Amino acid sequence: MPKLKTPLCDLLNIEYPILQAGMGGVAFGPLAAAVSEAGGLGTIAAISPTPERVEQEIILARGRTKKPICVDIGFPLRAPKDKGEVELPSLPGPIAELEAEIRAQGVEVKPADDQAMGIEDAKAKLEICFRHNVEVIACALGTPKWVVDACHERGVKTISIVGRASHAAAAIRNGTDVVVVQGTEGGGHTGDVGLITLLAEVLEFATVPVVAAGGIVTGAQIAAVLTQGAQGVWVGTRFIGSEESSVGPNYKQSLVEAKNDTTIRSLLFDGLYVRQLQNRFTEVWEGRENEMLPYPLQRIVIAPARFAAAEADLKDLQPLPAGQGSGLIRDLPPAADVLRRLIDETVTTLKSQAERVSFG
Repeated sequence: MPKLKTPLCDLLNIEYPILQAGMGGVAFGPLAAAVSEAGGLGTIAAISPTPERVEQEIILARGRTKKPICVDIGFPLRAPKDKGEVELPSLPGPIAELEAEIRAQGVEVKPADDQAMGIEDAKAKLEICFRHNVEVIACALGTPKWVVDACHERGVKTISIVGRASHAAAAIRNGTDVVVVQGTEGGGHTGDVGLITLLAEVLEFATVPVVAAGGIVTGAQIAAVLTQGAQGVWVGTRFIGSEESSVGPNYKQSLVEAKNDTTIRSLLFDGLYVRQLQNRFTEVWEGRENEMLPYPLQRIVIAPARFAAAEADLKDLQPLPAGQGSGLIRDLPPAADVLRRLIDETVTTLKSQAERVSFG
């Protein structure tokens, strides 16, 4: 393997500056362990699963690698503390249609216990991470100072995922160790500023390492953001398309079949902007966007259909969060091979550009 190292590697005690994103429903113990064992930083998604499931995945990962791992926990300030106190409206028409179509496939649609709903749940998961000596905590949907302080008291590093320069500045003020700036090209929850612009904005004032995210699926892209000043990359969609990701084969095949204009960014997933592949799950809302509910109501009412279709891996009826780089994915190799390929491509690109561009 060629050498590829930045100061971020020393900070996180990893070999390569490639961090696998904590993608809900995708990134569990097997994927995180595979990426970490190969020299990157593997991440376990801990927003939606129960605390018990999070602990199981940490134990599984620890059984497969002794290298550092990360756990991605959400700290949503806008979420209610008790879903029982939330007054739900009538089911929007598009969701009712989705549920009917899912049932027509012989799949049961049942109440879903979505755990991504409050700070108390996040606190419980954080304590589990501390018990198992998790080395890195990724903070999604906000970086409270008390989280950073609690981590630093135990020698744990924190990573903050942000979509705006102002959010990066707030996370740095709260003491975070690393900022991940995700451009609008990214899959899942994402903002509306492009990566190149957002990265430049944050690099102007950042006092901690900055990591680039959003649509990155090739080494050439990694070389570009490293040249711009990023110390590493946070890669999501490319690792969805790997053997160890926890989604079904239909989801993975959808990435291989995706075109360059297949994704859309919409509020339909949970009331916050999410980028995903277009299919029946998204098309049912066309012309009926006014029926979408604000967060967290949309997240609560769509959860039964979302989880049922995903569990059954219904290709056209499940949500398929993915970045704009999906159209560049051609195969579904093991995660370690994905990481090695990214490193090889990055080094090759850096060398070729040094030969192609004259400066002095």
